[in-house]
Amino acid sequence: MRYAYRLLHPRPALVVVAKNGKTNAMALAWHMPVEESKVAIAVDRENYTYELIAKSKEFTLNVLSIDELDLIWKVGTLSGREIDKIKEFGIKLEDGVKIETPHIKGCLGYLECRVLNEVKLEEHSIFIAEIVHAWADKRYFKDVWLEKAKIAMHVGKKFFTTSSKYFKPSE
Repeated sequence: MRYAYRLLHPRPALVVVAKNGKTNAMALAWHMPVEESKVAIAVDRENYTYELIAKSKEFTLNVLSIDELDLIWKVGTLSGREIDKIKEFGIKLEDGVKIETPHIKGCLGYLECRVLNEVKLEEHSIFIAEIVHAWADKRYFKDVWLEKAKIAMHVGKKFFTTSSKYFKPSE
């Protein structure tokens, strides 16, 4: 039962960017849409990113290609309290369109989110947020992500994959 949640994987490994004075980035696979214009993310309250989101009440969710796997892994395994991940890993940021928090320049797509509610569990908090702006690179997204997007998906531990082929049900 320890890894029961992994039955729900693979899931896109997004990079959350949060800002409250300092800007930080963190990998996150625990996310889900809850309505067309709302999303929920689960963040451990010991994480520095949690502190930034709790204070600023906003964040961006950034979709990256598997080509950026090393970056995804590094921002997900090192603490922003100890290093400046943005500088250390040369992450290029662009200003938010409708929020103060930036998004990652060159990402496949991003969501700008404002926190509506926080639900505290034992160790994690679930932030329920309104999507106030969304953008996707048209080369990789046309109503759905195209196969060539090669979105990084977390399987568990150090294992990642991409969606390699799409299938449609028979009519």
